[in-house]
Amino acid sequence: MKRAYLSFILCFITMMPVLAQEEDMVFPAGLRFLDYNSNLPDNLLHTKSVVFVEVPVKSGTSLRGDWQALAKEGHQVFKSLGIDAVAYYNIGDVEAGRDASIKLANELKSRQVENIILLSKIPLKIAGKDTERYAILITDFNGEKSFISHGQAAYKEVAKDTEKLFKQFDKEIRKSGMASKNHLIADQPEFFAGAGNIVKGKRAEGFAQDLKLDKLAVPRFEEATIPDKRPGGNANKNLEEEIRKNNKKVDRNNLTLKEIMNNYPYEYALVDPTLEEDRIRQDGYQFILVRLNTTGENVKEMLGYKINPSETDYITMQQNGGNIKMRHIPAKAPVYKYYIKHIYTGDVYLGNPWDADESWEDALANYISNMKKDLNIGK
Repeated sequence: MKRAYLSFILCFITMMPVLAQEEDMVFPAGLRFLDYNSNLPDNLLHTKSVVFVEVPVKSGTSLRGDWQALAKEGHQVFKSLGIDAVAYYNIGDVEAGRDASIKLANELKSRQVENIILLSKIPLKIAGKDTERYAILITDFNGEKSFISHGQAAYKEVAKDTEKLFKQFDKEIRKSGMASKNHLIADQPEFFAGAGNIVKGKRAEGFAQDLKLDKLAVPRFEEATIPDKRPGGNANKNLEEEIRKNNKKVDRNNLTLKEIMNNYPYEYALVDPTLEEDRIRQDGYQFILVRLNTTGENVKEMLGYKINPSETDYITMQQNGGNIKMRHIPAKAPVYKYYIKHIYTGDVYLGNPWDADESWEDALANYISNMKKDLNIGK
C-alpha cells in the first residue's frame, strides 16, 4: 500500500451501464463505501466547498498532469452557479500523510467548509482502446482527518469531456431549484500546495540523541476494513474487490518494513497505525516514525525547508556501505520522506542530507543509513 494513514487511493466504481461490461472506471473517493446517487447536497449553494482535483500523470513520467487547468475550468462553472469553492488541492497533497491530513481537516473546519467536490480526469480502456472520462463527485465533509465516512450520500456526474460534464452539471443545479446565497465568490480558484508547514515544535535537520534511550514507535501497514453493512451497487462491489486485492499486499509490506527497520540502531516496535499519538505515548513511546508522500517541493514546504524556486531537481543522498550515490529527482515528482517526531513536543528530526526517494522502501533505507552515519554508528 503506497500511502499511509489517510488512504485516498483510487476506488473502482461503475459509472454508466454502457461501460460496465467493458471496463470499470476509477474514481478518487478513497476507501469509502458511498451511497452514490443523483441528489445534490441541499446546502451546496449557501455553504463553502473545497475541491480536490485528480488528473493522470504526464505521459512517460511520474510528474503530475495539469490539474490546475481543470480546476480553473471547473471554477468558472462553479462560480456561475453560485458554488463557493474556497480552496483547490491536488488530491496527492490531501493524502500526503497523517500530520498533513489532520492540519488540513482543521483548517477546513475553521473555514466552515461543509462539502467536498472531487473533480477528476479518469484514464480508462474501452474495447481495448485508451480513452478518458471526466467526473464530479460531491459529498459532505465529515470534519475529520478521513474527510469522508462510509455510507455518506454522494452525488456523481460523468461525461466524455468537460463541456458535456459541466453542461449536465449546470442542468442538474438549475433543475434542483436551489437559489444561491453565496455572493462573494472569488473570480479565480485559490490553489494550495497542501497543508502548509505541519511542524508544530522545533525542527532539526539531524537526529535526537535521546533515541538511544527511548523505544521508537513505527506504524505498520494496515489492512483496510470492510464494514459489515455497506451501500449496495456495482460501485461498492468493485471497491470491495479492490480492497481485498490491496489487503493481500499488507503482510508483504510489513515484512519489508521489518527488514529495513532491522538496520535501525536502537529499539523500536511496530504499532497500530490507527492509534492516536497520545495513546501511543501512554504505551511508553516518546518518538514516532512519520512518513510523507507528495511532491518533493511540497514535502519541503510541509517540513519547513528553504525552497529555491530556481531548483528543478533535488539531490537525494543514498548511503551504500562506504559509498555515496547522488540521485537527481524532479522537484515536482512525488517522493516519500521519513522523519522522527517527538510526540509530546512535536519536535521533528528530519535527518541530513536530503534523503527523500521515489519508493517508501528506498526513502526509509536512506533515512536510517544517514542516521547511522550522522551518529557515528557501525563504524
